[in-house]
Amino acid sequence: MKQPRVEIRSIDSYALAEIEEAVSHWFSRQKDPKFKRSNRVLIKPNLLGAYLPERAVTTHPVVLEAIIRYFLDRKKEVWLGDSPGGTVSVQKVWENCGLQDLADRYPIRLVNLSTMAYRELEYDGIPVKVSEALFQCGLVINVAKYKTHSLMSYTGALKNLYGLIPGMVKSEYHRQYPDTESFAKLLLALFGICRQKISYNIIDGIIGMDGAGPSAGRPKHFGVLMGSDSISALDTIASRMMGFKIKDVPYLAEALHMEGVLPSRIIVPQSFLSYRFADANIRSVKMSQETLKFIPRPLGYAFRKVYYYYPVVSKRCVRCGVCVRSCPVESIAWQDNGLPKINKDHCIKCLCCHELCPSQAIDIHKSLIARVVMR
Repeated sequence: MKQPRVEIRSIDSYALAEIEEAVSHWFSRQKDPKFKRSNRVLIKPNLLGAYLPERAVTTHPVVLEAIIRYFLDRKKEVWLGDSPGGTVSVQKVWENCGLQDLADRYPIRLVNLSTMAYRELEYDGIPVKVSEALFQCGLVINVAKYKTHSLMSYTGALKNLYGLIPGMVKSEYHRQYPDTESFAKLLLALFGICRQKISYNIIDGIIGMDGAGPSAGRPKHFGVLMGSDSISALDTIASRMMGFKIKDVPYLAEALHMEGVLPSRIIVPQSFLSYRFADANIRSVKMSQETLKFIPRPLGYAFRKVYYYYPVVSKRCVRCGVCVRSCPVESIAWQDNGLPKINKDHCIKCLCCHELCPSQAIDIHKSLIARVVMR
């Protein structure tokens, strides 16, 4: 069994020098020869949409800047890119998330993974389309954001790989794999295809998000930067620190098995061995499927009558149309009053609208029983 190391630094703010020191130290310890031999590096952040850094939805540009400077100092060709969710303008994403500023100040290439060629590969019988950029770069640095997630409970290093799937293909996969269990299998197939190509993983948790993540929660000061060459080990420790158990994150146990990692053998800095963020709000996203297993099968139909949840468009809507254009099953349409409306009978509850809404105008309506089960 492996003994992967998870690095954790207490970093209070986005101070470039402090983040650079941590990144340089972690990268210098890597034994992978690609860190020296590879000429081109892909830095893959979380760019869910065109959010300003202070919203804590996307990877902070100062973290990316520290990584860029490390590789440019070593004469590497640096690519920086992602495939943002929905139909948002990629140029607007570059500008709002701070990447255009980085490209103006450093000799790097911004790459839109939505428009690049892709390869369709298969893992465990599941075909997945993956951007060609993953295979054109000898080094790939996966830079996630530390957040809760309405469908998967938690989003970190493994979930960040979803941005390697080009453009609206992601929405199509949400249609094909609409529920938690099937979507977790898709993520594991993506992980199986990509994990050997990922050189190192970093989670930006200096300011992350709790509550109704990954975009509608509250920015939360966690004050940590984390890194590892093992995706499953990093997500195990990071999610545990937020208050989740392995079973709460539907893909995590299998990801650990795929990498041959025992949670008890993960090496963590002594000061973080049993550390938990005491006030992280994970109640609104924490999975409670164990509760549902105790319901006798004959009562299942009756239970579904009182256990339900679905997204609704709130009065905060600014009529941008992102939800209408991004719904994978076209269950959101414009009304005569100019506001979008969700057809809850056709909705597959993938929560893409909730995740992608730039105005946080999509609320999740829950029945009384659902609020209890999903607390």
